[in-house]
Amino acid sequence: MDPQPDAAQGRKGTNPGNGNIDDFLDNVEDLTKAIKDIQTPEIARVRAKVKIALAAAKSALSDGAAQVRGQAKQVSRDTDAYVRENPWQVVGIAAVVGIVLGMMMTRRSD
Repeated sequence: MDPQPDAAQGRKGTNPGNGNIDDFLDNVEDLTKAIKDIQTPEIARVRAKVKIALAAAKSALSDGAAQVRGQAKQVSRDTDAYVRENPWQVVGIAAVVGIVLGMMMTRRSD
């Protein structure tokens, strides 16, 4: 319909995990643009409701992504702090995990 890039394409680049949701939102936007010339009161009412719902969905999607990023950063900070405070425990845990994985892999190859 409209070959110009829009904000939805920017969303796709920043949040690849939501490809299907972005595609759906893009399709809804395309639909509202396609029916913008229809001037019946009922279509105008539906178009207004869709625009409101679309804005709410975009906002929720953006807020959810920001919340996940914040949680990931906090987990990263906590993990870093734990590793710095307990380096030998981390080395021991990594060694045990490596041994267990090695045993599992050699058993599967037999």
